[in-house]
Order: sequence, then structure tokens, then C-alpha cells
Amino acid sequence: MNLVLLGPPASGKGTCSAYLHEKYHFVHISMGDILRDYAKANTKLANIVRDTLSKGKILDENITAEILYDYLKDRNLFDNLLLDGYPRGLKSVELMKRFVNISKVIVLDADFELIKKRILNRITCPNCGKNFSKENYKLDKCDECGSKLVKRSDDNLESLTVRMQEYQRLTIPVIEHYEKLGLVYRIDSKQDYKSQLDKLMEDLK
Repeated sequence: MNLVLLGPPASGKGTCSAYLHEKYHFVHISMGDILRDYAKANTKLANIVRDTLSKGKILDENITAEILYDYLKDRNLFDNLLLDGYPRGLKSVELMKRFVNISKVIVLDADFELIKKRILNRITCPNCGKNFSKENYKLDKCDECGSKLVKRSDDNLESLTVRMQEYQRLTIPVIEHYEKLGLVYRIDSKQDYKSQLDKLMEDLK
């Protein structure tokens, strides 16, 4: 069984992914983390990835699919996956069909004001990737690994605006596509996500 998790920036994908990984043992595949790690390399393609991410824009779907396929192939990961934030366009849906079969698509619904508040208050551990809110977490170190927390370069209002525009342009059609196939399960980001995910997993048994 493979799941896709979609939603706008800061809708709770990381939190839901962690819960599904810990309780149901899905392998968390964060396209964002994969791309940010890939961007650290000193290659021409890595430079393109790094520059695109820093501007809050979406990479060419052929490039993203190639990077994801290589990542999964190198680790022999093609089942029990939780794909976080991918596919992000209809072309990616078609490309991914070549190497991953999807059982269900979880969509996190969140309004713009909630997203903006979360983005502007978000701080991140650069080591383990855990996210925190400055509103309710007052330490400057990660409670998981002790690394110093940082503000991601794309966690600003300008970048968020671009990312939301790209989400509407690319990801909404993906959701509509999966809805026509009867694969979409929606979660209200303002409500208890655990009970909503538990219901989904019970239904999928």
C-alpha cells in the first residue's frame, strides 16, 4: 500500500507523516527534504534545484520525477510508501505511474490565514527536519537531536505567495484528478488529525 499526502504549505503534512510513520510504519518520502538534500551537491543540476527552491518555485516535473526515481531505486523502496507533497502536477502523476502504484491520496485542507501564521512562526531543525512554532516552543534547540533551530530561507511571505500560486496551478488539478478516481480522503487541518488518520487506516484494512 502506498499513500500520497497533499496539502498547501504548512497545512500539517510533516506532522501527519510522522504519525503515519510511527504508528503504521510507512516509509516517509518527503520530496521537499529529498530536493533540499540534493541541492547541497556541487553539480549543475543541484545548482538549478537550489536556485529554484530558494525562489519558492516548482522544479520541472521531469527533473523531480528523475530525482525521486533514483532515490527510491537506490534504496529499493517501492512499497509501503508515504509520498509527502508529491506529485505536484498532472505530468508528475503520469511519470510516477511508471514506478509507484497509489492506494489513497490524503488531502489536508487549511485556509490561507492559518497557513500564513504557521509559515511565519515556523522554525526547523536542519539535522532531523522536525518543525516547531515560535509561538509555543521557546527553546532554540531541537528537542529530538539538540541541533540549533533555523528559519528556512523559503519561509517568508513573498515565497509563500509564490508557493500558494504554484499549489493552485499544479496541485489542485492533481487532487481533482485523484478525486475522479475515488482515491481522495480529506482531513481538516484545524481538527484532530490522529483520529481522522486512524479512521482512514481502519477503512483501508
